[in-house]
Amino acid sequence: MRVSAARIACSFRFVRNIMNSEILSHSGWSAVFATICIWTGFILVTRHAGTGTLTSWDITSLRFGVGALIAIFFLPRIILPPLKVIALFSLFGGIGYAIAVYAAFRMSPAAHASVLLPGALPFETAIIAWLWLGQKPLRQHRTALIIVFAGIVLTAADSFSRGPQLTRLQILGDLLFLCGSSSWAVFTLLLSRYPVRPLAATVATTLGSAVVYLPVWWLFLPSTLAQAPVGEIAIQAIYQGVLVVFVAMLLYTFSVRRLGSQTVALLMAFVPVISALAAVPLLGEPLTLLTLGGLVAVTVGAVLGTRMPPLKED
Repeated sequence: MRVSAARIACSFRFVRNIMNSEILSHSGWSAVFATICIWTGFILVTRHAGTGTLTSWDITSLRFGVGALIAIFFLPRIILPPLKVIALFSLFGGIGYAIAVYAAFRMSPAAHASVLLPGALPFETAIIAWLWLGQKPLRQHRTALIIVFAGIVLTAADSFSRGPQLTRLQILGDLLFLCGSSSWAVFTLLLSRYPVRPLAATVATTLGSAVVYLPVWWLFLPSTLAQAPVGEIAIQAIYQGVLVVFVAMLLYTFSVRRLGSQTVALLMAFVPVISALAAVPLLGEPLTLLTLGGLVAVTVGAVLGTRMPPLKED
């Protein structure tokens, strides 16, 4: 009788573990889906801001300023990671990413942002993980990454095919998008290397970035915040400071913990096709055949990558 009871208890624990694993997996996928929606809006809202009154420095200050006000509320409820981890999270997931990306949006179209930010993310994450952490991609994933890289090349070809219309600013904008994507790729891998709870990682990144950036912006950087319309400031403050820097980052860190850094990076490649197509009617930006080909390539790469077994994490 005791043996039977022990077997029943063991079976119960086994079933419970499977159910918990399934719930966590589903919650990870839900978090990724919500992040994709916010990131899609981020590209459109930020590109629109690039044609407005606010400088890229101002938008970055709204991102960290509003986000920090929310983060302070949660500070008593978490245990912050070590100072080294806060510094790394803030450098790559906060200041480095934001400065590069917001400057780039003033120089290059939303379609290029779509391909070179979330589209390039899985490729750059895999390459950096290989070189830095020794996480060599599986053979099946290499095919998906090669397709994503082809999409990046097609987008670059679109830039250089413009001939006289091509400006140094657009080239610089594309390079800054790649720098921002690389910074976020490092942040993605740091989340796996330092398994901090999602809320703690979000609060640490936001507060660390705000403490360093906001004084520099206030004292030294050019600003048109005082001249900008209230509506423009409100839109950027809510979207950048609440949805992007806090809600999306919280969801992103949660999904990385559940699904793995490189799998999540591949899923983010679904963002380009949605945002680039939406930019045509909403922002009036044309979509060339080369850029469309790049969008198709990164999306196909993402689909192939997510249909394969998850990449191993150290």
